[in-house]
Amino acid sequence: MKPAKGDNADFRGPSDGSTFHDLDKLFPHAPIPVDGGVILRNATIDGPDGLPEVLDWVSQGDIVILDVAPVMENESRIKEIIDPLMLMLENQVGGEILNFGRSRLLLLPPNVAIDSGDGA
Repeated sequence: MKPAKGDNADFRGPSDGSTFHDLDKLFPHAPIPVDGGVILRNATIDGPDGLPEVLDWVSQGDIVILDVAPVMENESRIKEIIDPLMLMLENQVGGEILNFGRSRLLLLPPNVAIDSGDGA
């Protein structure tokens, strides 16, 4: 797994062509809440070895935007990531997985809910 940081020479930004703002460079000393806040993490995953860290983040209450573009063309590789992620996140952690663009997933911890809205 590669963190979405500007210092990582391998990072090329979102694969769907959207604009990437490196918040680490814009706010190098940003206050990150220790208690009572939610952290939004952005990461790229290219294999199942990154799953434990992603699941740790979600189980700690963090929201994760996970880019799976590096494995989108390899069906067996994507199954190695998505199947265990769905099983562990939804059944063990109690969170949710949502599609977030063509190649990104939004992983929500159990303490965050999405309002589907009723048009009112």
